[in-house]
Amino acid sequence: MRKNRNEDDDDELFEIQKQRKKSINRKRSSRRLKKVDNENDDDYIPQVQNESSSSELQPSSEDEKQNKKKQSHISVKSKGTRQKKQPKKIEQQQQQQQQQESYQEEQQHNKGDEEFYKLAEQSLPIFMQPEHIRDSEGRRPDEPNYNPSTIDIPNDQYQRLPPMFRQYWNAKKNYLDSIVFFRCGRWIAVMYNDAIIIAKMFNRYLGFWGKDRPCVTVYDNQLPIYQRALLDKGYKVIMIEQMEKADVANKEDGEVVRREITQMISRGTLQDLGDTETYEQRNLLVLICSKAPVNLKGHTYVYGVSIVDCTTNNFSFDQFFDDAQSNHLRSIIYNTKPVEVILCKTPPEIEKIFKNICNPTIILYKKSFKDCEYIFKQLKIEYMELCKGKNNQNSKLFDGIVVPTQKDQSEQKIDIDINQGLYSDSKQEIKEEKYVENYQLSQDYPNLLIELEKQYYHEKKQLDKEDDESTFYSYYYSVQSFYLLLCYLRQLLISDSVYRRGKFNFLDSNFTHNTHLYLDSQALESLEIFNVNLQTKITTTGSLFDYLNRCATNPGKRLLTKWVQSPLQNYKLIIERQECVQELCTYIPKCFEFQKRIKSLPDLERAIIKCFNTIHSHKLKAVPITGGESLGKTKLKEIKNVLSNIRQAAEVFKIFEQDIKQFKSKKLKEILNYKQNTQILKKSLDELEKCLIMDDNEPKPVKGVSPEYDQTLDKLNDIYDSLQDELEKWKKKLKCPDIVYTHARIRYQLEIPEKYLEGNQKPKELIITSKRQGYQRFQTTFIEEQLHQLRKVEDEISQKLLPFINEYFTKFYSYRKEFFQLISYLSEADCLISLAQVSNEQRVSCFPQIYQDDNQRDCQLIEAYHPCLLQNRDIEWIPNTIKFTGSIDTLLLTGPNMSGKSTLLRLIGVSIILAQIGCAVPAQSFSLTPFDRIFCRLGASDRLLEGKSTFFIELEETKTILDNCTSRSLVIIDELGRGTSTYDGVALASAVLRFLSEKIKPMTLFATHYHILLDEFALFKNIKQCVMQHYQEKDQVIFKYKLIEGIAEKSFATNVAQIAGVPKDVIKKAKQMETKITKEESKINKNREILKKFNNIIKQLL
Repeated sequence: MRKNRNEDDDDELFEIQKQRKKSINRKRSSRRLKKVDNENDDDYIPQVQNESSSSELQPSSEDEKQNKKKQSHISVKSKGTRQKKQPKKIEQQQQQQQQQESYQEEQQHNKGDEEFYKLAEQSLPIFMQPEHIRDSEGRRPDEPNYNPSTIDIPNDQYQRLPPMFRQYWNAKKNYLDSIVFFRCGRWIAVMYNDAIIIAKMFNRYLGFWGKDRPCVTVYDNQLPIYQRALLDKGYKVIMIEQMEKADVANKEDGEVVRREITQMISRGTLQDLGDTETYEQRNLLVLICSKAPVNLKGHTYVYGVSIVDCTTNNFSFDQFFDDAQSNHLRSIIYNTKPVEVILCKTPPEIEKIFKNICNPTIILYKKSFKDCEYIFKQLKIEYMELCKGKNNQNSKLFDGIVVPTQKDQSEQKIDIDINQGLYSDSKQEIKEEKYVENYQLSQDYPNLLIELEKQYYHEKKQLDKEDDESTFYSYYYSVQSFYLLLCYLRQLLISDSVYRRGKFNFLDSNFTHNTHLYLDSQALESLEIFNVNLQTKITTTGSLFDYLNRCATNPGKRLLTKWVQSPLQNYKLIIERQECVQELCTYIPKCFEFQKRIKSLPDLERAIIKCFNTIHSHKLKAVPITGGESLGKTKLKEIKNVLSNIRQAAEVFKIFEQDIKQFKSKKLKEILNYKQNTQILKKSLDELEKCLIMDDNEPKPVKGVSPEYDQTLDKLNDIYDSLQDELEKWKKKLKCPDIVYTHARIRYQLEIPEKYLEGNQKPKELIITSKRQGYQRFQTTFIEEQLHQLRKVEDEISQKLLPFINEYFTKFYSYRKEFFQLISYLSEADCLISLAQVSNEQRVSCFPQIYQDDNQRDCQLIEAYHPCLLQNRDIEWIPNTIKFTGSIDTLLLTGPNMSGKSTLLRLIGVSIILAQIGCAVPAQSFSLTPFDRIFCRLGASDRLLEGKSTFFIELEETKTILDNCTSRSLVIIDELGRGTSTYDGVALASAVLRFLSEKIKPMTLFATHYHILLDEFALFKNIKQCVMQHYQEKDQVIFKYKLIEGIAEKSFATNVAQIAGVPKDVIKKAKQMETKITKEESKINKNREILKKFNNIIKQLL
């Protein structure tokens, strides 16, 4: 008879000595650790500790209990005895003394913890100690080319390790800088130095597994929290799972269960976002840099960049030239905000730029580049597939590229089997690569990669073969960066899912600049498009995107982000989108109903990609934890829910079914066409749903789809029937119809009322397992045997389910075009409805008149409001008119401080963006010819991480404007030259304004406090002088916030100081100094008056 076992005891070796905190006075070095598992660990919610100071560590659960006891004891004492009121001074002294004692106690706690962690580090194996550690090549940390991600384990020390720890080190030795989560039955162990890191970060008890193995236990419900916190700190995470249950391994021979690496996650490749999911992209970026050729004026660097969002499998790459300030690179970083970056051959200042903008995890790559032909060969590996018959390769599709007939091994092949040398020769699995010639390149191989390879061979033919590839191939650095990205995905075991099922896009900066309004990072920041800098914090509230974003779905929000980052420039596309928004404004109630229904949908794009990425996932092979569900079944449930949500999404378009014929816009008819969208999906959804059924909330293949699964299912049903027969047998035998099976800690226990077991009525065959009030629970030898068989068949059925899952998910993937087409329509409709709602809610609004003729330069914004200010309806905002008419292309703006100049400058930029994304503008009217770029030189800020002062940044931004603006650009410059002395600043401002107005002639708003410029440019016919209207009453300046033609006599700095609350004595002194300076300037003013009269005479003569 088999001994009863709890199924939770899946691994016989796991026995952890948990650390319990004792008295502070007890020496840390001498304390022993108990063999007691913490009962509360299952309910423990990990919290990351603040790094600001060690005194901010969260109290442990034990400490909390002790503190509560102390507090309750004190409170009881105070209630039980009446004490005399003590003087306030004595009470204050006692409080101060208590605070000081608690502070000293806390410091002792922290000091003791640090001492204990040091002792734990000293207890690590010899090969991990700082004086002995070496990398896999035997190099010490102070030697060149030392690799901190690997470790050398001497053979004699390795052989002394128990088998399970050899499994651990087979994985850890190549990933020393990663945190390894090691599955041990129903819990997960984190060991050695990793355990010390977790204990410090989350204030966990640090236990020991033996003498030299610090250990922390983690449960599955805690795992996502630990992983996300570690990834945010820059660590990589490795998950090692069991491939079989403990009772399968032959323990008599000292063997352990088989395990494999199933997941390797970095900060930029996290796919399961869980509760933290937002609409924002989670990008991984690879950047390669080289010096630009000398003959290219204005360019210092050439960059190759590749980007992937592993939550949507979207790939983007590009190659571009950039200036010394890397302005275009800054814009890419600002728009993508990567969470992880791989840099190759980049100058040190590039790393500072990344940290300054988004502070990602940064990896430095130092290896040399590969030949392009080799790279193109490597790119095809994941897309090679077995031929079932003759090779039906589409020669036309792959014409012009090298098509392999064999599947090569990838350069970055990772061995996930960590069981080498742990089993006897008779049981050791021998894996041999079968040489199969009959491979062909999949039809799914991306067209973009085909075009890149064709371009390479085309350009190579025109030059000598011996030439350096970087000199003749236009996309050399782009291809190199993309290959580095692919290698990284291979290292993390996700290339077969993310890359193989990716969507590819070439950014092509040059082409984009011709088709879209280009907004660099400076323009996006200055115009407050996505963020508002409040000095103390940066917030999205009050930004233009916050004003526009009424989207109900995450894919819609991501699409709207792209629209705002890169507004349209093409006349036809602007008008097409404008017409869509205008028509939807007349269907606002239905728009609200549409968004109400889609709001309940999950992020369909990410949900579908999550299902795609399950195909060939190593996690599928892992056995489920006791009492848990296999990953395969979990994923089948997910895909069933996704199919239901897709059908629901398609039905939403029925809202506009009756109105489709009335729409004038062809684009709107295409997007909201219910019949077209449902017909596309009906066939694919029906095909997928007929293969899968839900039986008692369990996903199962329909009978006949998988014969092997059906046979195993029949075995399982036979066992269930036999157990049911056993139950009926005992009901008859004891004449008790109330006997039932119960599944508490042990499955299939016969629960029998005690009254049927009194005296000698209890049969000998019944083996008692547990009891509850009024009932006893039993098993029999037959039940135990059947349970043993049941466990085996359940494991078998999980394995038989895997081929069906892979086949089903592959079938699901084959309908990706239909699914993504629906998501595209859904997200575009969501964005258009969002713009329609915004347009409809404005107090005053107009759809701008767009001119097609590029030669007809026009920009007239009449009685317009800044849209973000209108969100505050308690204030009566003042509209403004900005006109560039006739020969006027520059507005020279003056006015007092706080008179609204900065808001006015932002108003014109924001209005142009709204117009070119197809939205209504809060104005009486707006006519314009589409702009190609908006330049902004607004505000003052430094970049400490880059070592750049405020004035230096001011001049860098000015240089960008002078180098890149065209006659079709809008230039906004505010107070240029204020970062230096008055005369230097005037000289710079004068030179820049003259250069813009005489040579390039973009539409320019130039705000300044240098009033001498007004006289200098008074005779320029293309410059109009404007002022923010104001007047003075005694010592007060009254602002009208209205733009009018004219000039400001002065800036009224002392008046603003008075409003700001500067002490009166200071203001008085300032006014006295102002009077003295004014007297000195009176002579200059006389000359200015003469100059004015002279200018008037010249005007009359002209």
